[in-house]
Parts: sequence; structure tokens; C-alpha cells
Amino acid sequence: MDELVTLKSADFEANLAIAKSFLIDNGIDCVVNGEYLTVYTAGLGTARLQVRSEDYRRAAELLIEGGFAKREDFDFEKYQ
Repeated sequence: MDELVTLKSADFEANLAIAKSFLIDNGIDCVVNGEYLTVYTAGLGTARLQVRSEDYRRAAELLIEGGFAKREDFDFEKYQ
């Protein structure tokens, strides 16, 4: 089983939905975990955009190129 790692977090799932679609459109499988928690807890939970560990670097680069994140948001050394 592939290890899932958190690429980006947000208080509301909607903040991750476009980034998720963007990654999928670019060939990166990803999921948003905790998305229903944020609905029922009125923003008290945290939704997490997750990818396979081997896709971390490419997914991070795509989010930067797409304007969804900044380079300093990611730990490139941890996932090489």
C-alpha cells in the first residue's frame, strides 16, 4: 500500500477542491481527508490534501506553478 502524505491543509475542504482537481487533471492521484469533518464542525477540523509519497515533489511543483502554493510551503528535502 502506498503511503499517503499531506501536501496541503485547510480549515475548509472547499479551499482544497480546486487544487485537488488541478492535480488530478495533471495526472496526480490525490484525496482530501477530513473533508466531512470540516462540514460538521463548522471549520474546527482540518481537511488535508494528500498524495502518495512518491508523487509529493511533482505535486508540490504543480501547485506552485498553478499558483496554489509557495515553494516555502513544502518540505522538498523530506520527500526526494
